[in-house]
Amino acid sequence: MPPPSLRRILVSGATGKQGGALIASLLSHSTPTFEIYALTRNPKSRSAQALSSKPNVKVIQGDFSNPSAIFAQIPKPWGFFSVTNPINVAREEAQGKAMTAAALAAGVQHIVFTATDRGINSDEDATVIPHFASKFRIERDIIAKSRETGATYTFLRPVAFYENLTDDFLGKGFVSVWRINGDESRIKFVSTKDIGKVAAEAFLKAGEERYKNKAVALAGDDVSLKEFQQIFEEETGKKLPETFGVVGKGLRWALHEQLGIMFTWFTTDGFGVDVRENKKQYPFLKDFREWLRTESAWRKE
Repeated sequence: MPPPSLRRILVSGATGKQGGALIASLLSHSTPTFEIYALTRNPKSRSAQALSSKPNVKVIQGDFSNPSAIFAQIPKPWGFFSVTNPINVAREEAQGKAMTAAALAAGVQHIVFTATDRGINSDEDATVIPHFASKFRIERDIIAKSRETGATYTFLRPVAFYENLTDDFLGKGFVSVWRINGDESRIKFVSTKDIGKVAAEAFLKAGEERYKNKAVALAGDDVSLKEFQQIFEEETGKKLPETFGVVGKGLRWALHEQLGIMFTWFTTDGFGVDVRENKKQYPFLKDFREWLRTESAWRKE
């Protein structure tokens, strides 16, 4: 059994980018503060096995369709890192709310939920983007349920992920869909590892004013597609991964709810976080150039 001073937290998406980054950040502290329960569907996967070898980390198996069974594996959980899958927004919302209910029923005292920045009025505007609106409703549900139990929460509201840029069909498609908006169109980005660092702070400093029942927007850069392409080619010496324009148009049409509506919103509204002010609060937030050099698949070893 861990020492009484170690608080137990459940990390969903533990083998994914955000959950993995959170765990790495918590483990980087010299004095252990938490016993981490890493949630995965497949505890035999290579990434899950790697986590199980870490100190103060226990890998547990579970599925969002049965949240009570997940929390039943954790004696007296204190915290819950909630990250949801936006592929099916109706399922995302239902599962996100069910996990919140199960967490609070199990006695969780602090929830960190990764939502998204929704423009200049993220507290009130769900937006027309389905997978933004689902996270907005999960936020509202957390607020309502936490009032009933006295639990606290922190909402992380990141912008687009640098990790959307990959040298495969999805990454090339992302650039091609962006290209339809024009070379001067701008998007704000953030590193998922940096999200994990802030999530760790939100648990470590849960009682502080900055995090207690607050939302934190996160962005490391604000770039046009033209700047994005130039930086990429300067840093890597390669062409920016991209597919044919007709493929981009096809993706924007076929994935209208996931991509089409969102990329139109980028031109009409866009993310609201002030990057310069954000980096005063979190100086470690990486810009695109630094991400390419330090974290991307194109970094030079």
